[in-house]
Amino acid sequence: MIKQFSFLTVLLFSFIAINAQNSITVIGKIKEAKTGKPFENVHVKVNQRSIVVKSDLKGNYQITFQKRKRNTLVFSFIGYETTFEPIVTKKDTLYLDINLKQKAEVLPVFEFGAERKPEIVFKSAKINIADYEFYEADFLFLVYGKRLNKDSEIYLVDENETIISKHFVPGEPVELYTDYLGNVNLICKKAIYRVGVQNDKISIYELPMDDFNQLVKPIVDTLEGNLLFSDFLRQFPRFKYYAFSSEDTTFSVIKEVIHKDMDWKYNWEYEYLSTADKQFAKRMAKRLKGYDRYDIAASMTGFANGFLYETVYAPLFVVNDTINIFDHSEGKIWKFVEDTVDVGSVEFNYHQPKKKSSWKRKLIMDEVTGVIYAVFLKNGFYYLKEINVSNGKVLAERKLTYQFVSKLKVKDGYIYYTYKPKATLQKKFLYKELF
Repeated sequence: MIKQFSFLTVLLFSFIAINAQNSITVIGKIKEAKTGKPFENVHVKVNQRSIVVKSDLKGNYQITFQKRKRNTLVFSFIGYETTFEPIVTKKDTLYLDINLKQKAEVLPVFEFGAERKPEIVFKSAKINIADYEFYEADFLFLVYGKRLNKDSEIYLVDENETIISKHFVPGEPVELYTDYLGNVNLICKKAIYRVGVQNDKISIYELPMDDFNQLVKPIVDTLEGNLLFSDFLRQFPRFKYYAFSSEDTTFSVIKEVIHKDMDWKYNWEYEYLSTADKQFAKRMAKRLKGYDRYDIAASMTGFANGFLYETVYAPLFVVNDTINIFDHSEGKIWKFVEDTVDVGSVEFNYHQPKKKSSWKRKLIMDEVTGVIYAVFLKNGFYYLKEINVSNGKVLAERKLTYQFVSKLKVKDGYIYYTYKPKATLQKKFLYKELF
């Protein structure tokens, strides 16, 4: 198996030496604004990141994350106004108390069995939404008129559908991508741009494409000042998660994830080779550092390109300072604290429905609450299942209203997606519906 670790480590050392960022810890108490009583179980999340904690019985919370020019903490609880608090400080520790206000609007009476209809978040008679990202309470849209590769732009839009700012796209766009620090990036076919917003104005600047792909994309998240990254490559049936400390430049292995069925077949590719090809695989393995004869054999036979090949799917989420690795090959959530301290695992089977093809091998985290959802597709309709991280059980399920929607995201209990009805002149709008 190729050892991506040494390659990534060298790059991470270089990256951190230039862009080292210390961590910051925010400590505080959350109270109910009207009564002044401590507020328990309020979600405290780093905006656009998977780091989330909850306030305790006395309303206390503590959360640690990497410093950057601007971080935003999101405080949320059902029935209360979501609060966004920008964190701009050079200090290592910040004390921040929050008073949550109850929502002023009167919620409509919901009758049992009544249909929850989707709401249009943004519509236009002139442009289609190709992709989007949440930007605190606003949105960043990648839009186009007739052709994405010809007349695309980036929009900053508020929740009232007001276009605050625009910026042209200098290349052929592919998608918007939020990195591990919460920065929104515009991925184009031949370039990558960082998208910034200052004084309600959009700006973009180009990033070194190779550096971004090698130094930023492998990093999954941060935890208490450490970088969490993987050496995942789709053609290999195993990979490792690592923790890298930017303070003392040490690294440690968190967990190796192995798709055992694929790994066994992968290694057998060597046995199927002719004697001459086996000798060739051995010679090449000696020349190419980090590869063994099984890697060469699988490359020669094109094993990973076969229709029966299944990639390893084991996403990592940080919840309440605990690393949760959802290993779908083993059907277990592996749990770690302090980066590498194994605190056990819980089993799950939500990914093994009666019709296996309905499981889309995708998990989504709520951008505000940190709740995890598994995604399924049946007859063109998406289904989302809320997963309990503590025991791996399905808590609830929601079938979306429209068929063939795209760009699924979840924020504050609402499922967002883009959709264009077939056989109509309508542009592609952004919708949301309550889970």
